[in-house]
Amino acid sequence: MEFSLRTKLITGYGCLEQIGQLVQGFGVKRVMLCTDSFLVSTPAAARIQEILKGLEIQCLVYTQLQPEPIDQDCDKGALFCREQGVELIIALGGGSVMDQSKAMAAIVTNGKSCRELDGTAIPHRMLPLICVPTTAGTGSEVTFVSVITNTEKKYKMTIMDAGSLSPDVALCDPALLTTLPKKLVSSCGVDALTHAIEAYTAADAVSNPFSDALALQAMGMIARNLIKCWEDPTDREAQGAMMQASTMAGAAFINSDVGAVHAIAEAVGVAYHIPHGVANSLFLPYVMEFNREGNEGYYAQVAHQLGAARAGADDKENAAAAIRFVEELIAQLEIPHFADFEQVDPKDFEFLAQRASQSVMSQDNRREIRAQDYTRILMDAYQGKKLYP
Repeated sequence: MEFSLRTKLITGYGCLEQIGQLVQGFGVKRVMLCTDSFLVSTPAAARIQEILKGLEIQCLVYTQLQPEPIDQDCDKGALFCREQGVELIIALGGGSVMDQSKAMAAIVTNGKSCRELDGTAIPHRMLPLICVPTTAGTGSEVTFVSVITNTEKKYKMTIMDAGSLSPDVALCDPALLTTLPKKLVSSCGVDALTHAIEAYTAADAVSNPFSDALALQAMGMIARNLIKCWEDPTDREAQGAMMQASTMAGAAFINSDVGAVHAIAEAVGVAYHIPHGVANSLFLPYVMEFNREGNEGYYAQVAHQLGAARAGADDKENAAAAIRFVEELIAQLEIPHFADFEQVDPKDFEFLAQRASQSVMSQDNRREIRAQDYTRILMDAYQGKKLYP
């Protein structure tokens, strides 16, 4: 068994103010702030630049990103870093910003293209990276993976290396969550819940007690706080709990694995350009129901963490209660249905199911899952089938 958490974690309201001293600790004078076209105009981006300017550290701003990062953008960003002599990257944003920042930082130090880093060991550590998450969902600030779309072969590549791709610092300030749109609070929150549930219920070959402990704790914190955050962005206690839970879930799944939810979500995300958190939300209850058979004890424990278990009920009943809780949570958060996306075509389902079945994440699913199982899950989600009405 191996468990890796090589990222220094700093959290708490107002901790963004520490960015200057953190950058100074690396002894650099030329930094790139990587963020998206919306976040670049927020107070957080302005404050980072202000702090660094006061310390006479040059801060270049880079916003050439897409909602789902692609290989070509990573290569272009790495070239920009080389040409400008960037010594450190600050990633301000959600999972897409952090994933692209990791890929760019690794391309710079390894002299390879983004595609050449797919599925291989990364010999040289990436440029120093400080992650400042603005959502509570991906946990990318503590993971050593970067998921990037291969635009030639139309699939999501996995660039992964614990030694070379772990961010140096995760600066997690819950104050950055208070202006998040409700639709992102919901989809990112369920994304974090998916990480926790899949990390805990992963196959025995990859699960471990350290990941289990983090995943279970994250589940409980999300169940108690996600709706509060969605309803009231000024609830500081709830926002802080969600930020921590997201990071815990990230540390859990990167040291265990995710499973069939992510396998099908990634296939659908590439095909239909559906945001990752939303895609996970579409399929989480259906995969839980598929996995439940023969694994009721795991999902009964999930129910206990979610606060959905009933005293005196057996594992089968409580496992069903966990799935019902997730169904009701997703409905309450007003996340779109699969069929609400006009680009979705049931004629694609067999191809998408085949693609999902070939994913390495399918191998680490708690229950063996085949292409025909994915086809059924896709159709159930498309038809909006209620598992536990």
